[in-house]
Amino acid sequence: MLRRYFSINRLCSINLCILIFVSVLFYNKSINEKKSLNFLIINQSSEKSVFQSRLNQRLFYFGQQFPHINISKLLHIQTTSSQTLTYFCSKYCGGWGDRIRGITSTYILAVLLQRRFVIDMQYPCNLTHFLLPNLVDWIPKYHIYEQKNYLKLDPMHKYGIELYSNISSGNLMEIWSKYENIYLTANSDYITPALKNPFFQLIKSQINIQSNESTQEILFPLIFELLFEPTSIVINQLDKLFSKSSLSYNQSIICMHIRIGQNPTVPKDAKLPFRTSIVLDMLKFIDKNLNQSYSSIFITTDSYEVQQNIYKHYGNDRMLSIPGPIVHIDRYNSKKESYETLYNGFLKVILEFYFLGECDTLLRSRSGFSEWASYRRLNKYSNLYLYCRGIHQITGPKWRRPYNIC
Repeated sequence: MLRRYFSINRLCSINLCILIFVSVLFYNKSINEKKSLNFLIINQSSEKSVFQSRLNQRLFYFGQQFPHINISKLLHIQTTSSQTLTYFCSKYCGGWGDRIRGITSTYILAVLLQRRFVIDMQYPCNLTHFLLPNLVDWIPKYHIYEQKNYLKLDPMHKYGIELYSNISSGNLMEIWSKYENIYLTANSDYITPALKNPFFQLIKSQINIQSNESTQEILFPLIFELLFEPTSIVINQLDKLFSKSSLSYNQSIICMHIRIGQNPTVPKDAKLPFRTSIVLDMLKFIDKNLNQSYSSIFITTDSYEVQQNIYKHYGNDRMLSIPGPIVHIDRYNSKKESYETLYNGFLKVILEFYFLGECDTLLRSRSGFSEWASYRRLNKYSNLYLYCRGIHQITGPKWRRPYNIC
């Protein structure tokens, strides 16, 4: 009887949180309101999923943090626009950190240009195996080879300076007006300069993005949740990790992201100086300052050797990690790696990215992968440390690393 009482109370609490979030974030009389509500009802239905529950908490949090953002305007642009702006990735788009920087930048550009936003990522395998549209339906209706009147831009390899200049101060609405479809392969922050462009001020005011939040760092976590819903395979695997962790006993999770660069596991990666002692330094720091016998330790790394050393240090009982091959999704050997290996490697990357956003304490290398993951944490500057020729605590948005090269 008592168990049933608590179960009913828990369900009521969840429903109340969702109701409050809907009221705060989506209250308007547009036709898109029903779609938003349906999405939230679907999301909160999986009561048994720890990870799904955390995603719901995150949505509620953003409802409080961004109650002024005109979600209906965003959805109206997405559902009514005939012109498109596509984040395009068919080869050499960078790692996951680069890609989500490019994806979120392309999305804001699409909104400001009032074009439908699309993601077309087939490399090394289709993104929809792991992530699906959330509120914004970004599935491509056509592919680039089926288009006639289109513009393809790849500022990662050429025309980057010209594009940045146009995004910062040019009238892109006019410059790109003759193209029905634009394909952009990017890995830079275009959100911050675009939101300062005077030609975009009217649409920016209609969406109601405030001046003090007009940066990629601040808007990224909201945009990421609007765009992406993890597939069932991602949710199920993360739930298994949570069930193993000390979360079951309300204890903390300490996470380590150790990227050492070129090594036998990822031989095609770039060489990264000043990281020869990163493993030893992190272990000493945790053992001296953070170590509690009941904390779980999560490790994600680009080296099998590093992973094995961490496991030996803390033991299997405390250690958490995502099983699967360690693969850089942009710098792999296509002649040696099978599709199955690339698929499982990409899945591992997505799982690790999500889990890093759930850490109570995060020690990370200087890397876009763990940097963007850290922005998803609800208390993103709480117990956050960067390895930069030693370990330094990141105290807030104005904090700057002590060295340019870490």
